[in-house]
Amino acid sequence: DLGAVAHNVRSLVERCRPAAVCAVVKADAYGHGSVPIARAAVAAGAEWLAVALVDEGVLLREAGIDVPILVLSEPRPAEMAAVVARRLVATVYTPGGVSALAAAARAESAPVPVHLKVNTGMNRVGAQPDDVVALALAVDGDLALTLQGVWTHCAVADEPLDLFTAE
Repeated sequence: DLGAVAHNVRSLVERCRPAAVCAVVKADAYGHGSVPIARAAVAAGAEWLAVALVDEGVLLREAGIDVPILVLSEPRPAEMAAVVARRLVATVYTPGGVSALAAAARAESAPVPVHLKVNTGMNRVGAQPDDVVALALAVDGDLALTLQGVWTHCAVADEPLDLFTAE
């Protein structure tokens, strides 16, 4: 129900101001169709989209969607050129990911934005907290990259009484 999607995004935009809303449309918008859901979300005020894989971001670009698109998983080195060419925002969490993105970005005239993901308990992907400063310094030290954000996926955020998220 695209009307419901639009209503929900508008509600979030109103409640979250001045923060920007990022609509996650990975896995074909959880089976609902990434392109129509993305269009509805953006029309309703979402300023960002997020996908799990580079191919999902490429599909949105090919559909003419032009807002920033964050790739939530670190792209494989062979995919970094597509990230740069399609103006996707890469998430990195390994030194190899930083190096591969920087190598692909060197062909650009402006620095390529990058987000670092920190593993705070989900234990699927992300840099260990002790490694984040070194990765941020590696990004900051490379003129082809710009550190645009640092993010995480809290392991128990849906459990309000669990103190782990607050910690």
